[in-house]
Amino acid sequence: MKVNLDSVKSLLKTLFSLSLGLLIIWAMYRNTDMRELWYIIKSANLGVIGSSLVFGLIGNIIRGLRWELFVNSLGYRPPRASLLYATLGNYAVNFVLPRAGDIWRCAVVSKYDKIPFPKTLETFLVDKMVDIVAGLAIIFISVALYIDFFVSYLHDNSQLADSFTNLFSSAWMYVGLGALLLIMGLLFTVFRKTSVMMKVNKFFTTLKYDLKLISEMKEKKRIIIYTILVWLCFYLYFYICFYAFDFTKGLGPLAGLIVFAMTNIGISVPVQGGIGPWHFVVISSLLILGVTEKEALAFAGAVFIIQSVWQILYGLFGVLAIPYVKRTFSISEYRG
Repeated sequence: MKVNLDSVKSLLKTLFSLSLGLLIIWAMYRNTDMRELWYIIKSANLGVIGSSLVFGLIGNIIRGLRWELFVNSLGYRPPRASLLYATLGNYAVNFVLPRAGDIWRCAVVSKYDKIPFPKTLETFLVDKMVDIVAGLAIIFISVALYIDFFVSYLHDNSQLADSFTNLFSSAWMYVGLGALLLIMGLLFTVFRKTSVMMKVNKFFTTLKYDLKLISEMKEKKRIIIYTILVWLCFYLYFYICFYAFDFTKGLGPLAGLIVFAMTNIGISVPVQGGIGPWHFVVISSLLILGVTEKEALAFAGAVFIIQSVWQILYGLFGVLAIPYVKRTFSISEYRG
């Protein structure tokens, strides 16, 4: 029986990242009285958490509409439903393999709508960069509005500060960077005429041209509006859950913004759905805001499970629905 090495590597990567996330959760919950935790969760207003779910869905629909603008800027006109379903399905796939949903989103649109994969990938990367900038802006705004919180956070989680200090003081990091720069330099000079590098150069030439088209698009104001709406929806998606628990509903919108900003750091860790890191930043942030440990554990556990199930459900709908999108025009009509 022939073993597919790529499949084995993907499986091992999935198991490793999932194990890492579960290990973090185990470390946080190992000394917790689960009966007491369940009592706290049962006392929550689950209807309030349920009402927050609509904002998560709306936020991702708007994200799909924003992606459509980038795709259209390159002259392609796929059905709107196709891009929306791909955006929703992205999140279900991410629960299977970290970040795989991002590639799946581009690949499935390329397959069904006959758009070259590099084009869908380019537009996705631009769309992702917009979200990264927006996420960083939220973090900086939170720091500016409540600097004492972040000072306390680093003080109470000194291992994080130590990790950054050790990283930048490590000689191996600079050796690795030097080796990387040397390899890149050799690839683009000595080996620039090889077939692989010629393909790479062709890709970057095309990418430069496409980025110019995107930068010249007329819908820049809509991009900004969509981005604001996306992040407002995601903020409400998280903050409304504060009102489901007696111990968080009085913390206020600024506290909600701060913890929300921290979740953006947590989900950047490449594990399925943010399992583990998301819990860590939420729990540690709530502790600084005066919430007891058991209450913080209950909040993180309940909100994460409910919202994750919701993301998987509408993500599966997107995965199953995209093949059935009505596509009536020819390939040539996709280009403007």
